Amino acid sequence: MSIALTIPIAIAVPLICLIGIGFTKGKRSGSLSLFSTGMGVVFASIIAVSYLASGLSLSVSYAYLPYVGTTLSFGVTGISVLMLLMASIVLFVAALSGNQENENIRLSSAMIVLFQAASVGLFASSNMLLFFIFWDVGVIAMFIMINVLGSANRRKASLNFIIYEIFASSLLLLGIMLLYAYSPGHSMSLTALAQSGSLPQNVQLAIFFLFFMAFLTNMPVFPMHFWLPDAHSEASTQGSMLLSGILTKFGGYGMLLIFIAMPISHDYSKYVAGLAIFSAIYAAFVMSRQTDIKRIVAYTTIVDMSIILVAISAVSTIGNYGAIYGMLSHGLAVSLLFLCAGNVKYMFNERNVKRLRGIIATSPAVTYGFAIGMLSILGLPLTSGFVADLLIFIGSVQGLGIYALLPLAAIALMGGFLYLVFSRSFLYVSENSVPSSFDHRAQKAGYMILAIAIIAFGIVQTLLLSHILL
Repeated sequence: MSIALTIPIAIAVPLICLIGIGFTKGKRSGSLSLFSTGMGVVFASIIAVSYLASGLSLSVSYAYLPYVGTTLSFGVTGISVLMLLMASIVLFVAALSGNQENENIRLSSAMIVLFQAASVGLFASSNMLLFFIFWDVGVIAMFIMINVLGSANRRKASLNFIIYEIFASSLLLLGIMLLYAYSPGHSMSLTALAQSGSLPQNVQLAIFFLFFMAFLTNMPVFPMHFWLPDAHSEASTQGSMLLSGILTKFGGYGMLLIFIAMPISHDYSKYVAGLAIFSAIYAAFVMSRQTDIKRIVAYTTIVDMSIILVAISAVSTIGNYGAIYGMLSHGLAVSLLFLCAGNVKYMFNERNVKRLRGIIATSPAVTYGFAIGMLSILGLPLTSGFVADLLIFIGSVQGLGIYALLPLAAIALMGGFLYLVFSRSFLYVSENSVPSSFDHRAQKAGYMILAIAIIAFGIVQTLLLSHILL
């Protein structure tokens, strides 16, 4: 069997498990989601090892709507390999550790495996139509996770989320239709993006703008970010892990593709960088006014994704490497932070950091987990975040000049505030918040898996990045 066939199998397995969950109840549903996401890690590892060994992209294609010139085409490159690895780890930990309360296991398990299929399909799509389909499948799964499995104000948060996402999906679809209508041979292949330089200037600009706004909304970056804090504050722990860990990377991955493939994007790189720099600093300031631990972590996503956009807009090879590694690192670190934040809420029935004290005294595991996630977000050496930040800022300065270092102010402000929160809520032991329950083995295993992944990717970056051709 061709290794490339692993890709459609990796999409089929969660869909089969989704059907199985429909016929099971309770913890058996959780077992199926754990099996599916565990197989996802296996498939992603097989694809990664095969790609690293051969250095060639893996692809497979099936006939589909040949009369409109499109196929079911899947393939992976070095960029998508890293995204698949990150997504598979986050999905597995979410299935293993994210549902502390064991509430609505059947529905949460179903949405996790559906989101798993969407993630693999999107990152492995070689066709814009498939990219769009899996994008929307992921959005639908996330909407259900917020709307049904969320907390008290979930209806409002999920409505806000879906309005922004429908807007983004509409722009994405319109951009795909324009690309199809004007591209030579009417192709929906991702390679049509690289051929867009031959199109009329106004058509190129329209396609770029539509894609750019769609991906900007999904990342999200100012001024399209307003849906994210509410979505996180109301989503379940699993929902928050998948939302910031993976769904925001749909937009980041798409943004990276258009800046690599579309020549016209280079004409607007400085304007995009200026917007991203403002977004990072703005989000850091707003974060410093928050008291809800989940909203604090949510704003770190806006800061980091804005900095990643700076690297993408620099249009330099090192900047692109930094953006890729930044998305991988952020996906792992923010998932760990949301897992810890969810467990703090579960154990202490409190999310306000002003009312939490001395967590380390009764819950050292969640304290260490939060510390590792926080330090990776801030770029501590030997974590994946250090590699990402180093590449991002070197590449950004190469492409944009010295003003690309301005986001360091956002990192400094974010770091100072996170340290203040961590020292007061976790390390201050003169007063101890009393837990009503404790984290279980599954949650501790989740901390450990994500922490090991953060450190491992901080060490083996040379092996991974040396095989990514841009």
